[in-house]
Amino acid sequence: MAFNFTPFPVLETEKLTLRALELNDAKAFFGLRTNKEVNTFITRTMLNNLSETRALIDSISNSIANNTRIFWVLESKDTAELLGTIGLNNFETEEDYAEIGYDMHPDFQENGYMSEAFKAILKFSAKQMDLKFLEAFTHKDNNASIALLEKYNFKLQPDRKDANVEENQIYRFAVDA
Repeated sequence: MAFNFTPFPVLETEKLTLRALELNDAKAFFGLRTNKEVNTFITRTMLNNLSETRALIDSISNSIANNTRIFWVLESKDTAELLGTIGLNNFETEEDYAEIGYDMHPDFQENGYMSEAFKAILKFSAKQMDLKFLEAFTHKDNNASIALLEKYNFKLQPDRKDANVEENQIYRFAVDA
């Protein structure tokens, strides 16, 4: 299972353009990644300034160029604002597997944007990447994330644990099911 994300796969939905993260997104990306509400259920290193944000953008861009990750910005077609992000990483070639991760700025939650993006990514992972399984690691109390996963038929894996975050639950999806 070898991927080639060049040229970057821009995806279109009714309300969104899913596109590459760019350096000129640094301010909005910093706002998303440092938002207290967004980070309530996510364990990650907090960014301190725009310089660190630009370094993270460079790191993400390099992993995409190396085909070890794919990461999209959810951009509103109406306003061109960065609403959130979604991506696939931790590819496992023996199982045709990837992990899906996502976040949405609170100002744009509960508008169907993430559901729309999720649908596009599930289609992309099946048709363009030929993945068989996706997994999501989500906090046991993140009801919005759990509802999204269940809407798209991700199944809780009660016997599996996230070695890195004890409060996380693992959900698995058979792409071609």
